[in-house]
Parts: sequence; structure tokens; C-alpha cells
Amino acid sequence: MISLVKELWGTLLFLFSIQFWRMGLLWTFSIVFSHYQLIKDFFCSQRPKSYYRCSPCVVPVRPVAVVTGATSGLGFYTAYELSKEGYVVVLVGRSQQLLLEAERKIKDWNRNAHLKAFQVDLSSVESIILFRKSLQQWLSDSDLHSSIQLLINCAGILATSPRTTADGYDQ
Repeated sequence: MISLVKELWGTLLFLFSIQFWRMGLLWTFSIVFSHYQLIKDFFCSQRPKSYYRCSPCVVPVRPVAVVTGATSGLGFYTAYELSKEGYVVVLVGRSQQLLLEAERKIKDWNRNAHLKAFQVDLSSVESIILFRKSLQQWLSDSDLHSSIQLLINCAGILATSPRTTADGYDQ
């Protein structure tokens, strides 16, 4: 008899505990409310809602690589190798003539190369900003993904004495 009273007392204590009310009532209420919202949305909404965990993005068909200093040396051969790997290669250099020559050579060696050349003076902030705008415009006009998948910086100068750029930065 005492064990029955103890068991009844334990049951009553559990019925009046916070854990029971939280588990028994609040969880039940949240499940019923969630089902109510789903049914209401199904019958009352015009189109079903889609909930993305992250924004859907368009997978680029061909990755885009920007190679600075692409008119000679390491930059040129890097651009060539990337074109063989299937990249859309953006050639960046100071000389329009050298860019055209580099583009022609790469096209001669790899007929399937997808290249675009931009003349940019990397020592000028204005030139860099103009390049950024031109590149973004070209990417959107070409239906390519707006991000760059690879950036290779091979541009350099042979400085024998300290120099500053037109913007006042150390060259």
C-alpha cells in the first residue's frame, strides 16, 4: 500500500512539474499550430512558398580566371595553361599591342581558348576602378557568372630606385 501511495505521489509531482507542462502541452501545441499553418497555407495561398537554405546560384559553365601581367613571362604561360584547362581567361596588361599579341599567340596554340584582354595600369587607382567596371559589364554581357573563380597576379616592374605612382603610392 505504501508503494502505491509513493507511486501516486510521484505521478502527481510529475503532473505538476514544469517538464510535463513543457513537454505535454507546449510541444503538442506547437505541433498542432505548425500543422494548422501548413494546411492554411496549402488551401489559402496562391503558390507554395519555397524556403531556401541559401540563395540559389547559377553554376558557371566555364570558370573565369583573371591573369595580370599576361603579356609575357609567367603571366603569359599561366594564361595559356589556364585556357587549356577550360577557363575563360581575362588577360590584363599595360600595353594594348602586347595584349593583342599574347591573345593571338594563345589562340594559335589553343584554338578553343576563350580570352578577353583588358588594358590596365595597375599603378593607377583610376585605371583599376575602370577595369573593375568594364570587367563586370563584360561578364554580364557575356552571360558569365559575376564572380571571378581565380586571380593570378603576375604583374611586376623592375624598380631600380624608389618611385611613387600618380596617386602618391609607393610603386
